[in-house]
Amino acid sequence: MIFFTFALIIFLLTLLLSKPSPENFNKWLSSKHGIECFGDKCINGGDKITVVDRTIDDYFLINKMGVKLQYDDGSVLIIEGLGIFGTFSTFTANLGI
Repeated sequence: MIFFTFALIIFLLTLLLSKPSPENFNKWLSSKHGIECFGDKCINGGDKITVVDRTIDDYFLINKMGVKLQYDDGSVLIIEGLGIFGTFSTFTANLGI
């Protein structure tokens, strides 16, 4: 029982101390989705995209970050990542027109 409690404490501390930052989100966005952002402008391939909104939901052990992008033709792309253990995984990737 003591081992389980100790392991649980170590696990929770690892989660708490390894939440990824907004910089990690931008790196993940670039490597996973091919979108590089610089301030409120992004590039996907050769397409220039405008950042409409950014969201950061910071929870105790994890976080969720998202970005809403708009292409020149008016189409909108929403990408959200769930941050855990120093990296992100795709939570939402939605191309809406």
